[in-house]
Amino acid sequence: MFRGFYTLTSDMLTQQRRLNIISNNMANVSTPGFKKDSLMTTTFQESLAIRTGSVDKSRQTPLGNVTMMRVPDEKITSYDQGSFDVTGRPLDVGIAGEGFFVIQAPDGGNVYTRNGSFTLDDEGYLYLQHIGRVIGEDGEPIQLGTDKVVFERDGSIVYAENGAYMGKLDIVSFEDYYQLEKTGEGMFINGDPANLNRVQLPDVRGKMLENSNVNAMEEMVAMITSQRGLQSASQILKMYDTIMNKAANEIGRV
Repeated sequence: MFRGFYTLTSDMLTQQRRLNIISNNMANVSTPGFKKDSLMTTTFQESLAIRTGSVDKSRQTPLGNVTMMRVPDEKITSYDQGSFDVTGRPLDVGIAGEGFFVIQAPDGGNVYTRNGSFTLDDEGYLYLQHIGRVIGEDGEPIQLGTDKVVFERDGSIVYAENGAYMGKLDIVSFEDYYQLEKTGEGMFINGDPANLNRVQLPDVRGKMLENSNVNAMEEMVAMITSQRGLQSASQILKMYDTIMNKAANEIGRV
């Protein structure tokens, strides 16, 4: 009987964790370049089920492994390519294939993103709102001073009126994506410099934005499924509690 409490409680905690991840995906369905997350689960405290005879207890027959709990294992990020929207804005940039933009964080470090919805700050630097300035191939923030620019396929930025060179985006990739740590607003942190590589032949798309790879319909179905699982586990847990109370009362009468 008590195994049911472990099973149901662990399932409720897992479903709540899954709902939190789904909610974050849904909140960022319109965030350019956002990469969706999913929760992987695993079993906990596996044990071997054994059948013994009714008289001779020395004879044991293994029946198989059982587990009383399923718990969250890890959060997996999908780096699949999102579709593109043509915005017509000169400072909007997308990346087809591999690669991330490099953004200077407020603490002086760098973060990485697929969100190319850039603007200009008060000093004319290419800027990602709420995050920081965009880093160029020379390792310094890119200062344009105007939005009359064109982004070439290789990441070069030229003046729209005469084709003068104004800088080049630093497009990077990673050896091991599992080392990346996801932060707010679709940003990633790379803790190991050796994991970082520069993309030699990037495919940069000007006046376009990569959409989030979150499928709103799939996330809605997953949310409903998790909510029903959470509700069912809660209801059954109440039934277990009622049965245990009745059993305790009957034992007390005896």
